[in-house]
Amino acid sequence: MASKTDIVALKWVVGLMNRQAENAEASLVEYSNDPNQKRPLLQCMWAVHQITSTLRALGMRKGEMLTLEMERSLNYLYKDKVVGERRKLTMGGLMQALKVLPAYLAHAQNARADTGQGLEQHVNDLRRWIGERPRPRAFFFHMDIPEGQGITAGAAPADDEEVRNRANVMLALYLEMAKMGLRRKNMVESMKTVARISRRMQTMFSGTQPERFWFTMVGICEGMAGGLIVPDECIAQIFKSGAFMIKYARENGARVDESVDYDSLQQQMLFYIASCKAKPLHISKIREVFAVDDSTLEEANRGLIHVDALVTALSSALDQLNGVVDYLNSQDLAAAARTGDVAMAAQALDGIEATGYRLEAAGQMAHADSLQSVASRLEKLYRGVYNESPMQLNQMINEIIRGIVDVKLDIEHKLEHGLSSSFSSRDFELRESVVNATFSHMGLVENYMHQILRRKELASALARKPNDEQSTLRLTVALNRYLNKTDQGHEDLRSAVRDADAGKPDLDHLFDLAKVFLNEQETIADRKAIDMSLELLAEISGALGFAGMEREAQIIEHCQRWLSAASKAGEVREDDAFRCFAEAFAQLELHLQRSVIDPLDDTSHMLAIAEQRAAELDEYASGLSAGAEVSTASWTEPKHYVEDAEVPAEFREVFFEESEEIVDEISRLTPAWLEDIENNQLLRDIRRHFHTFKGNGRAVGANILGELGWAMQDLLDRVLDGDLEASGAVQALLQDVVRELPALIASYKDAGSWDAAPVRTLTDRAFRMAEGAGEDLADGMPEVDDQVHGGAAGAPVSENLGQ
Repeated sequence: MASKTDIVALKWVVGLMNRQAENAEASLVEYSNDPNQKRPLLQCMWAVHQITSTLRALGMRKGEMLTLEMERSLNYLYKDKVVGERRKLTMGGLMQALKVLPAYLAHAQNARADTGQGLEQHVNDLRRWIGERPRPRAFFFHMDIPEGQGITAGAAPADDEEVRNRANVMLALYLEMAKMGLRRKNMVESMKTVARISRRMQTMFSGTQPERFWFTMVGICEGMAGGLIVPDECIAQIFKSGAFMIKYARENGARVDESVDYDSLQQQMLFYIASCKAKPLHISKIREVFAVDDSTLEEANRGLIHVDALVTALSSALDQLNGVVDYLNSQDLAAAARTGDVAMAAQALDGIEATGYRLEAAGQMAHADSLQSVASRLEKLYRGVYNESPMQLNQMINEIIRGIVDVKLDIEHKLEHGLSSSFSSRDFELRESVVNATFSHMGLVENYMHQILRRKELASALARKPNDEQSTLRLTVALNRYLNKTDQGHEDLRSAVRDADAGKPDLDHLFDLAKVFLNEQETIADRKAIDMSLELLAEISGALGFAGMEREAQIIEHCQRWLSAASKAGEVREDDAFRCFAEAFAQLELHLQRSVIDPLDDTSHMLAIAEQRAAELDEYASGLSAGAEVSTASWTEPKHYVEDAEVPAEFREVFFEESEEIVDEISRLTPAWLEDIENNQLLRDIRRHFHTFKGNGRAVGANILGELGWAMQDLLDRVLDGDLEASGAVQALLQDVVRELPALIASYKDAGSWDAAPVRTLTDRAFRMAEGAGEDLADGMPEVDDQVHGGAAGAPVSENLGQ
C-alpha cells in the first residue's frame, strides 16, 4: 500500500535538508568558478546524496526522483561525460533544481503529500542535457482523491475459488493482449480484450482498492484504442502492475495484495484520463466519478513558489495589517460612525485591501476573504448604516475588531509555526498550553511508576541470595535499572555488577552491596507515589476535558481507575496489566505530541490503540481483589471476600516448604523486633516475608493467605514510612497474625474443614488499622462469621448472621 508522507518527520528534517541544499549550491558555485578542481563537485554530490537518503526514508519517492537525477548529472560532470553546451545546460539545470527543492519541501508540508508538483520540468531538463529520455508526466501528476472514491460502498469481492479460477484463465490472455497494445499492434482488438478482463476483475474485487484500479483501466484501454492515449513507460508499468495483480489473485483468491501502491497507480492513470482531448463513454464516467475537469491538469502543473517568497508575502501582509490596527486604535469608531465621513475610512480600507492582495499572493484565500468581509462592514459603519441601533453598532465594531485580530493572530501563528499550518491560532494556543502542561504531569506519573517498578524488581531480586546464573542475571539487571541512570557513584557496586556480567561474580559481595544500595535509595513510598500519580491523572483528565479533548480525557480516566484498583489490591507490578497501562499512556502521549507539532496530522490510529488498551484496563481492574475496600465498607453490606482455589499439584510441595520456612522466620523475627521496635531492618525483613506471602499465595491460588500478606505488608509499609507509629495496637495485631499463621499454612497442606473467619478478621483489622491511622477499628465491630462468606452471593450480611 502507499505510505503516507510523514509530515511530522518531514518537519523534523526539513531544516537539515534545506541546509544541505545550501551547501550543495555553494559547492556547485565553487566548482563552476574552477572546473579543474573537482573536490567541490564531490562535496555537492555528498550533500545531494544526503537529501536523497532522507527523502527515501520519508517515503517521498517523487521528490527523490529529482535528487536522483541531480546525483546522476553530478556524476556525469565528475566523469566529464557532458561537454560544451550540454555541460553549461546541466550546470544551469542543477542550480535551478537546488533552488526549487526548498520550495517543493515547503509545498509537501502544505499539501501534506509528496505530490510531485513542479518537479517534472526540472527532472526532465536534467535528463535531456545528459542524453536520457524524459520521464512521462504521469509520474508527477497529483490530484486529491476522496477516500473510497470509485469503490462500491458495502460491496464484497467474489469468493476465493471463483477468483482463482477466473484469474487463472485470464492471466495469459491479459499478458498477450497488453504486450500487443504496448507494441501498437492490432490496438483496437487487443485493448478491447484487456478492457473486458479489466471489467471482470473490477466485478470480482468489488468493494476493495483493486476495484477502482480496474475501473480506471477500462478507460485507459478505451483511450488507447481510440488513439487518445499513447503508450509510454508509465503505461507499461501500469499494465505490468495489472499482470501482477491477476497473478496474485490466481494464487491468493480475493485477498488484496498489500505490496501494491494502489494510490500511486491511480494518480498516474487519472493523468491519462485528464489528458484526453475527447471524452468517450468510459472516460467520461471515470472523469465524473473522480471529479476530473478541464482545470485538473492546469492545477496539477502549477509552479511552486519559493518558501522565502511566501514568508515575504505574509510578513508584508502582517506589516500592512499592523498599520490598520494602529490606525483604528487611534480612532473612536463609534464617534466616526456618527459623523458619517467615509473619507476617514480610506486609510484603513486601503490597508485592508493591500493586506488582502498579499494574502492572495501567499495562497491564504480564506484570510483574504475574511478581511474583505471586514472591509465591507467597516465601510458601512463609516457611512452611518448602523447608527440607528446602538446595540447593532457595538456588535459591528466588535465583529470588525475580532475579524482583524483573528487574521493577525493566524498570520503570526503561521510565521512562527510554519506556513503549512492552517490550524486556528486561538484553538492551537489553548491546545498547546494544555498539552504542554499535560506532558509535565505525564512525565511525573511515568517517573513515579518507574520508581515503583525499579524498587520492586530490586527488592524481589534480593529476596534470596542469588545462587545460579539466572538469579544473578536478574539481580544485575535490576541494579542496572538504577545504575544506568548515571555513570557516577557506587563504584564498588558497579565493579561487582561488571564482574557478574563477565561471568566472574562474587555473589556474597554483590548481594551485600546490593542490600546496602537498596536501603540507601531515598525514594518516596510506593503508596505515596501512587496517590500522587492518581492526583496527577485526575488533573490531566480535567485539563484535557476543558480543552475539548474528551476522548483523550476518557483514556486517562480508564488509567486512573485501573491504577486506583491495582493500588487497593497491591497489584501495581510489571505484569500484563501494567504493560497495557503503559501502552495506553505512551500512545496517548505520542498522539498529543504529534498533534501539537502538526495539528493536521492524522493520529487517529494512535488514539484508537490508546482507547483499546485503556478499555482493556477495566477488564484487568474487575479481576483484582477489593483489598481494603472489603473491610472499610459498611459492615451491613455484603462482603465479597477472596476465596481459595485448589493449589496445583506441581506447586504444592514447594509452596508448603517455602511457606513453613517463612512462618519460622517471621516467628523468629517478631519477638526480636518487639524487644527493639526502633530496629527498622528487622521490620523490613518481616514486611518482606509478608510480601512473599502475598505474591506466592495469589500465584498458587492460596488467596486468603495472599490477602493477609497484602494487608500486613501495607500496614508495615506505613509504619516504615513513618505514617503510623509502632503502637501497642500494631504490635498486638502482628502477634495475633503470627500465632494464626501455622494453622493457616497447615490448612493448605491437610485437606479438611478449616475456619477462615479468624484469618479474615485479622486481615480486616490490618486494613482498618492502616486506613484508620493506627487505630484498631476492629473494636466494636462484629466478628467475621464463616456463614457470611459461605452464604449466597449478594445475600445481606444481616440475613446470614441471623441464620
